[in-house]
Amino acid sequence: MGAETAIAAAVISAAASAGGAIYAGHQQAAAAKDAANAQAAQLAEEQRAARLAAEQEIAAKRRDLGRVLSSMDALRAGRGLDLNSGTGAAIRGVSIEQAEGDIATIEANANNRTRRLGLASDSALTRGRNQAQAALVGSYGQAVGSLAGGVSQVYSIQRRAGG
Repeated sequence: MGAETAIAAAVISAAASAGGAIYAGHQQAAAAKDAANAQAAQLAEEQRAARLAAEQEIAAKRRDLGRVLSSMDALRAGRGLDLNSGTGAAIRGVSIEQAEGDIATIEANANNRTRRLGLASDSALTRGRNQAQAALVGSYGQAVGSLAGGVSQVYSIQRRAGG
């Protein structure tokens, strides 16, 4: 095989290797981004579900409070007691305060959970971007190495050929 053919083969090999490395890097970057987007979408769905569950729990708590207050009023009225007496109002106030305290706790827990899920989603996207960038940088580094190896081969062929 002549020096020109060997040089051409070395150049083609180095270029193909560099192109393959860059292509693989782009594939890895796309896969990292896709995985991050999928995870972020899943976390966003969990965030919506957590908010909905909290809203449903709050609505149930308010319905329960309405039933308790109605039952208390019915019992007091059935016994002929004044619904607006001090004792009745105090009992009613305590029931309302307890329910509102429970509702505030449900809201706080829901806010905490949705905040954590939002942060996890942001983190997943950042991690995906970083992995994609690392894959691209690594692939370009491999490509440069392949091209440098090709240059070295060409130089070696030329030296042996006396050129």
